[in-house]
Amino acid sequence: MAFYDFPPWLLSLLLAPFGLVLGSFGNVLIHRLPLEEAADRNVATKPSHCPQCKARIRWYHNIPLLSWMALRGKCADCGCRIPVRYPLVELLAGLLFAGSVWVFPFGTLIWLKGIICGYALLVLFFTDFTEFMLPDVIQFPLMALGVLFTVPQLLWPEHASKVMAMGWNALSVDTFTNGLQLAPGWIPLGHLPVTWKESLIGLVAGYGLPWLFNAIYKLIRKTDGLGMGDFKMLAWLGAFWGWGAMLGILFGASLLAVVFALPLLLTGRAKGQTMLPLGCFLALATFPIVFYGPALWAGYLGMMR
Repeated sequence: MAFYDFPPWLLSLLLAPFGLVLGSFGNVLIHRLPLEEAADRNVATKPSHCPQCKARIRWYHNIPLLSWMALRGKCADCGCRIPVRYPLVELLAGLLFAGSVWVFPFGTLIWLKGIICGYALLVLFFTDFTEFMLPDVIQFPLMALGVLFTVPQLLWPEHASKVMAMGWNALSVDTFTNGLQLAPGWIPLGHLPVTWKESLIGLVAGYGLPWLFNAIYKLIRKTDGLGMGDFKMLAWLGAFWGWGAMLGILFGASLLAVVFALPLLLTGRAKGQTMLPLGCFLALATFPIVFYGPALWAGYLGMMR
């Protein structure tokens, strides 16, 4: 495989429309997967419709970003307001695809892995933010996929691809290496492969650590401290990025949750039993940990000396 014929800016233009379309589908997932009835959760054959009046959405009213702006954020049939979340998710998915080629070598395993992880985090962030739910139908396949991502590097350890780097230079990268590599626009602090052992440990520990915490919390407080969806989310993140990154994501998410909750507690807008969408904080913590985890850890150790 060779992708050095296409500069990153051209790949961004080609990939952005796919991201916008998948962002539109992501809105369907965010809205339907938390619903109680199985028929309402159907995202494969059930056509898009207005949640309020049930009118089927015409194709020209379903164009990412443009339709929402043309309709001024309202349903064409009943006039009910369409949440700003819809164009926001579409825009973020478009930016995810467009920006992916600037940080990952296009066409390699790590690029595919980053796209899938980013898209899943986008959907899970908004399902947890709106419904306090992290659907199993998304998370269970991701657990298996995270481990499966380690298989190609065992079968083809030295398979290389050419990608376009800054300054019109061709860059050779390992096609199937399951770790962060030298990529256009980003220079890592080191080679960080995710082996099958690290992936399995991340999967088991990602589920086991919050489960253990919740068991102790429930023993003391007689109620759950974490939702099971949080266990599963941390498990597949551990399978994707290894146990070290998983621990960093857990720590970062906990820190973000404290920073978010503390002002609410001090102002009386929240109490000790107020639910927080931990999945949102896990999603927000993933990006800095995956990309800058070693630098953050090195900086922390430097401060402690």
